[in-house]
Amino acid sequence: MLIKRRDFLKASALASMLASLNWSALVKAAGETIRSGGIGVVWFEAQDCAGNTTAVIQATDPSLLDVLLGATPLVGPGTVRLLFHHTVMPQWGTYHIQSPSDVAEHTKLEQYLATQPPPGDAMKILEEIAEGKHGPYVLVLEGSFPQEYGISGSNIETKGGYYCVVGHRTCTEWAKLLFKNAAAVVAVGNCAAYGGVVANKVLEPPPNFKFPTWSPSPTGAIGMFDDPIRGVKGMIHQPYFQPEVEPFRKYIDEGGVPDFKTIKPAVAVPGCPANGNGILRTLALLVLVAGGVLKPDVLERRAFLDEYARPRFIFDQTVHEQCPRAGSYAASDLRPYAGAGDYKCLFGVGCKGPISNCPWNKVGWVSGIGGPTRTGGVCIGCTMPGFTDAYEPFWAPLNAPRLPAIPTLVAAVGGAAVAGLAGAYLMTRGAKEKEEKK
Repeated sequence: MLIKRRDFLKASALASMLASLNWSALVKAAGETIRSGGIGVVWFEAQDCAGNTTAVIQATDPSLLDVLLGATPLVGPGTVRLLFHHTVMPQWGTYHIQSPSDVAEHTKLEQYLATQPPPGDAMKILEEIAEGKHGPYVLVLEGSFPQEYGISGSNIETKGGYYCVVGHRTCTEWAKLLFKNAAAVVAVGNCAAYGGVVANKVLEPPPNFKFPTWSPSPTGAIGMFDDPIRGVKGMIHQPYFQPEVEPFRKYIDEGGVPDFKTIKPAVAVPGCPANGNGILRTLALLVLVAGGVLKPDVLERRAFLDEYARPRFIFDQTVHEQCPRAGSYAASDLRPYAGAGDYKCLFGVGCKGPISNCPWNKVGWVSGIGGPTRTGGVCIGCTMPGFTDAYEPFWAPLNAPRLPAIPTLVAAVGGAAVAGLAGAYLMTRGAKEKEEKK
């Protein structure tokens, strides 16, 4: 995505402003907006592991309880306008096992399910949300979405529901329905953003395997946004989700300030999982704008988001630029092998920090603690499109750059510095090979 100098300066100023805000106060304001009934939150899980839900519960700055105004996450819809969330809402009606005897025998389980009444309160609420009966909402997507129909010669040529069903509809059907009345969409985690682990390519397909057309994964999994590294189109560019997804596609492709009618914001907060603080800050910002507390100008597409639809105020810099081990990199002091347990830069043992964008190794994962490179683990590129296909094996170094001619080196960056780094890298490779032979 090309960006003019003027747009770049505007984006940089906006990112700096957003990064310096008092997020605790902002999130409380977002909570008040939710509670007042101006805007709701709908959290929908598809092909996921609920890791992003866990990350949100672990968030500390702000915390989930800040967002919910101090109420327990188990409180159902109506109190804090968390209209729907698979994991933390109790309204799952009759679709639950009431006693161990219900699953004691296979035949009894079949009989039990066959005699169940229609979907319980949770599915009724979701239907009403899709119909617009609970007002506008910010739609949070967690997990990837599979291709349920249209794979010629497969078991889903005409019938769906083999891969992802919630209640009485497939996840792709729910997404299409929920897009219609959503004021904004936040895709949390790499799976919801770009397809993630679930979209990884089938490397050894069984005989007569029919590849889906959405992605070369077993289920044809995709995220909300395109994955240009794997060459996979996201939901915003899949005809199946039209016309409901059109306002979000228009925002991403054509830019501008959202009007929440014909142009609606769609944002990616990737990670595996995404950081809870990052999720809640993004969600709070969208709630405040959609609820009329902040002006829509703050969401101007080119200033607010980067080329992969991520908020610049979170993802503008690379892991490497913010790494506490950056001094070791500058000194060409690289870890010799993966388990060395030293303070040295992890570039030589597979760190993807130079090509990945993420601040959490700088500020910590929970309460300032943790983060991959801080704790001796390499960055694996989980905030990037192409994850994990393009970043495996995780402990294999990035391809070493070819060194240009010596005069060019001296003129560009100083031959001694580059030669030192290249030499340090080659030394770490030699040390690693020596360690492996022991």
